[in-house]
Amino acid sequence: MAPGAFWLEVAPPGAESALVIYPKSMMKNYEELKPSIVFVCEDIQSTYDTMKANGVEFEGELSKMQWGTFATFKDEDGNTFLLKG
Repeated sequence: MAPGAFWLEVAPPGAESALVIYPKSMMKNYEELKPSIVFVCEDIQSTYDTMKANGVEFEGELSKMQWGTFATFKDEDGNTFLLKG
């Protein structure tokens, strides 16, 4: 990326995709960008309860729609993500 750049890339063994985590400051227009990452899980109620018990900040309770159940949560930097079941 650039001299002094760093990031963390995580993926389960054999995965075709990976999640790359890096400082916002590495993106020139980071203030204008909104992440659009969705984490899909098998048991959303259990996952939601566990995450909440571990201190994850959710923007509300679980919501049910025709396409599934979801909740929006934030990371330590205020980025928002979607948890979907």
